[in-house]
Amino acid sequence: APERPARPPVRRNAPQPTMVAPGPPFAAAGGAPGAPRFTLQKRLGAGGFGRVWLAHDARLGHRVALKAAHAPDPETEERIQREARALAAVRHPHCVRIHDMLPATSDPGLSELEGMVLVMEYVDGPSLAEMIRASGLLDDVSAARVWIGVAGALDAAHGRGVMHRDVKPGNVVMDAAGMAHLIDFGIARRTGDATMTMAGFVLGTPDFLAPEVACGERATPASDAWQLAATVSYALTGQPPRGSHADAVSGLRAAAAGARLSHLPTRSAHLGLLRASLDTDPARRPPLQVVQRTL
Repeated sequence: APERPARPPVRRNAPQPTMVAPGPPFAAAGGAPGAPRFTLQKRLGAGGFGRVWLAHDARLGHRVALKAAHAPDPETEERIQREARALAAVRHPHCVRIHDMLPATSDPGLSELEGMVLVMEYVDGPSLAEMIRASGLLDDVSAARVWIGVAGALDAAHGRGVMHRDVKPGNVVMDAAGMAHLIDFGIARRTGDATMTMAGFVLGTPDFLAPEVACGERATPASDAWQLAATVSYALTGQPPRGSHADAVSGLRAAAAGARLSHLPTRSAHLGLLRASLDTDPARRPPLQVVQRTL
């Protein structure tokens, strides 16, 4: 693992699936007989197919993050289970852990949730975006630690066939020891563009979206690598590489058009690698393993 950065970071969730494709088995629901396994403590957010809660897991004996994955059809539910099981098999210090996956109806403590529930590792700490806003920009060494660690997490997930689909400063959490952790994989999100709904409405600011994904192509390791480079560039400049946009639609247009990279760090040792990793052509971007070796 790379050296720990000086600034305190955060880490959040990680789940595990049930009954599809080979992978680690998921545990049965429930703590003590007749008692609920989960106690919901606080709502952490919402997005994709459902909501995210902080909860206490009586079986594991500690806090976890719960992500509800209310799939609209059986095919999507099967994909969620398959990808969750694959991600559950990933063991990487910078990658969220998935502990379990179970139906919300299987435990009375999950009555606030619907569909399948991912039981994920909870990491208490600030996101990279929060840390930059509170403490200022990263230097080249700290940025390299984040880049190497998250690149390793992505590469491990890609090896299991799981794309993240939404790498951005808000999804990199720094734990109390200063390590960066990648959270909120897109396993419980619609395939392809993480910023678009089935009806085509923009859900979020796509300033960290790879050009090809903004054009409607499916997420790939190369698109995840672009988004990670954009995240690192943000940590060095405080701005997305194409600059910020007033609304999501203009941001999506800029992403799809491969707009000029107007906000890259000018005095960073990482500038050359950032330019290569942010190439509009996915085939020209260096693979994540090459990025790690270069750093």
